[in-house]
Amino acid sequence: MILSIPSITVLVIVGTILLVFAYSLFTLPSSRKKPVGTPRATGNPGESGVCPVCKTILKNKEQLKTALFPGETDRLCHIFGCPTCHPYPEDPSIRKCPVCKKIVPEGSYLIARLFERPGNKRHVHILGCSECRFKKR
Repeated sequence: MILSIPSITVLVIVGTILLVFAYSLFTLPSSRKKPVGTPRATGNPGESGVCPVCKTILKNKEQLKTALFPGETDRLCHIFGCPTCHPYPEDPSIRKCPVCKKIVPEGSYLIARLFERPGNKRHVHILGCSECRFKKR
């Protein structure tokens, strides 16, 4: 069976339209709204197992994203947040500094001191966020 030129042209156009549709279906972001999950439980920022940035109670095996710098008795520490609030928080207003009570911007972090105590116990003292800690007085 030999196809004529106009029928080949129609098949090529239909094939191109189907390819564009399939490409846009699987690669472009969805315009559908994502279901909103149940809000996570919050606690007091000073308690163990609570994120000091967003006050979310950490689940098992969840950890804070931190940067720890060398030192002997006390070490400088940058606290970026937990998986809920770092790197992309669902609600940016939940990231608050426990010292100045202002919203911590997305690229910012908390500055703290980490003290090693006997028996492998650690104590963290938060000094402020990178915005309020280095503000000129």
